[in-house]
Amino acid sequence: MAQTILIKRSTSTATPTALSNGELAYSASSNKLFIGRPGGGSGDIDAIGGKYYTDIIDTAASANTASKLVLRDGSGNFSAGTITASLTGNVTGNLTGNVTGNASGSALTVTQAAQTAITSLGTLTALQVDNLNVNGNTILASSGALNLTPATGSAIVLDGTISVDAGVVTGATSITSTSLVGALTGNASTATKWATARNLSLTGDGTATLSSVDGTAAVSAALTLATVNSNVGTFGSATAIPVLTVNAKGLVTAASTATIATTLNITGDTGSDGVSLLTETLDFEGGTGVTTVASDDKVTFSIGQAVGTTDNVTFNNVTVNGVLNSDDITATTMTASGHVVVQGNLTVNGTTTTVNSNTVAIGDSIMVLNNDETGTPSENAGIEIERGTSTNVSLLWNEGTDYWQINDGSTTSKIMTAGNFAASFTGILDGGTF
Repeated sequence: MAQTILIKRSTSTATPTALSNGELAYSASSNKLFIGRPGGGSGDIDAIGGKYYTDIIDTAASANTASKLVLRDGSGNFSAGTITASLTGNVTGNLTGNVTGNASGSALTVTQAAQTAITSLGTLTALQVDNLNVNGNTILASSGALNLTPATGSAIVLDGTISVDAGVVTGATSITSTSLVGALTGNASTATKWATARNLSLTGDGTATLSSVDGTAAVSAALTLATVNSNVGTFGSATAIPVLTVNAKGLVTAASTATIATTLNITGDTGSDGVSLLTETLDFEGGTGVTTVASDDKVTFSIGQAVGTTDNVTFNNVTVNGVLNSDDITATTMTASGHVVVQGNLTVNGTTTTVNSNTVAIGDSIMVLNNDETGTPSENAGIEIERGTSTNVSLLWNEGTDYWQINDGSTTSKIMTAGNFAASFTGILDGGTF
């Protein structure tokens, strides 16, 4: 017996209210096919087809029919009322109504008397508006003055740099005229003398006076610095350092000395002492197993063996209260009474691994069972659950039948897959109604 798969269906409800992701349903009330949207909720349902939509396509026509799809006729034409679109290319035929947007292609001649809907023009060889003619690089007024009036607050810009704004011209590099009227602002390229000689004075931390300066000759004057610190002399000694106050202009406004310490205080695990820096020497003395050598402005401490990160070090019993990091620990038996954290890979070469923990957390997303199998598979593999006084249950791959199987403690059943569905299952899978 072949398989029959039925989807959800209804003869009275137009739209299902809940579908699982990917579940199909058909309504004879609305003549639509629905699917539960993948990744959505039970209420996320999309109409994807059905007689409702095929009827719309079947009734499409080339005539201007309301609420119908447009179907071109045998010549590729169709009829329409108002069309809103951006057109590229030539328009052939009659246009009624307003035309907005840009036109490209052949020149368009507009004969209607009033053209308020024209907002831009393409390339013209010449344009005549009242007494003004624009042709090439020439703007010609056939009569009267040529008036250029910018918007309020704006200027007329000539040659990209010369601005005329409310009668004021700026940006011009040269103006040739024999009769200018009004004030001139800017710098003169040449000058011979100031109209009136002036006396110039310098004040502040330095003072000077330059008399009768008119630009015809060089004028010099001596600069006198103001006194900002009356305490003069030599500062600093073996036991004192100079203290200087410098203002923002780099002037020393005060000078004094500060006494420095001549004794270095030292302390150890027990005892303390003071070393006179002027007369005594600080001695570094080694302890048990430690020697010191002073040379080249440094003190070197040495012990009986090298203890570098790559050296082999021998000690008697070692107690570690913190963290012990090692890349190689060899022992016949290792016992840890606290937590053991393995930062690298852990390889167990024994035949039995026993975990007595009640909670086991494994980060691997795929666990490999029967990992030592290398030839033709012969052993079943899976998961069996110990249930105490009740019969154990299991989920196994059966190598003898090439099926996944489930045992609930009393019955063993195959798991239906794409590979064994057609060969192992017959009957009807019914989605039900909605």
